[in-house]
Amino acid sequence: MSAHFVAERSYHERMHSDGLPHPSEALTLTEIQQRLEHVLDVLEQGGAILVYTDDLEHRLGVLTCEQPLLDEASIAAQIDSGHLPPIAELIAMDDRGETP
Repeated sequence: MSAHFVAERSYHERMHSDGLPHPSEALTLTEIQQRLEHVLDVLEQGGAILVYTDDLEHRLGVLTCEQPLLDEASIAAQIDSGHLPPIAELIAMDDRGETP
């Protein structure tokens, strides 16, 4: 199984109305290391793990295995970094039969 880390903004822009798949829970980096078997079980069920720093001061992102979400988050990250044009421009390019 491959789990991927998705930036928080990209993740929440593309999730269901409640913001998370189920099951889901929040864990610190240390808790993830200590409970790796549990984390893998949650991910295999199609869930997600919100990842926090050990001091709980910062949410770092989300661990997930959901491929459609990963695909969308990847596109969003490429747009944010300037490697792809904004989504409206991508749609217009697709309508014209062009690909970036």
